[in-house]
Amino acid sequence: MKASQRVMIAGLLITILLSGCNRNAADMVVNGSVTVNEEAETLTFSGVLTDEALEPETPFRARFFLQGKTIKNALGTDLIYTDEELKSRKEGEDPKEYKVEKTVEIKKIKEIDKVISEIKDEDKESVTIEIVNDNGRIDDMVLHDIEKE
Repeated sequence: MKASQRVMIAGLLITILLSGCNRNAADMVVNGSVTVNEEAETLTFSGVLTDEALEPETPFRARFFLQGKTIKNALGTDLIYTDEELKSRKEGEDPKEYKVEKTVEIKKIKEIDKVISEIKDEDKESVTIEIVNDNGRIDDMVLHDIEKE
């Protein structure tokens, strides 16, 4: 085997190993989206979560992390917490799904078309739903689904 082939195979193996290490151990976020209500001048962030990967009775919370100047300026914040702290299923119970949601006022409604465009852009990470607890971030997912009410 030529030296260049060995280097290429070694590089490929390292890439595969590193990409596996970069993913969170818990896959809790099943789905998520953003809904625009232009009449009420609000954005609603929502997600569906599962507690299958958590130990029983583990507390956790969902939050939405906003990246990018446009969306942060339009909403006046970069972090949106849902209202409630959740707790995973009890010992012996089947895994549960949870729906989390938070509606926030759009402070700069003129920016809404830019905000929608940035969220839809697959190359950007404008909105990320994160699952967190006292030990840190458990899971996350970038959201690109946005619809108008």
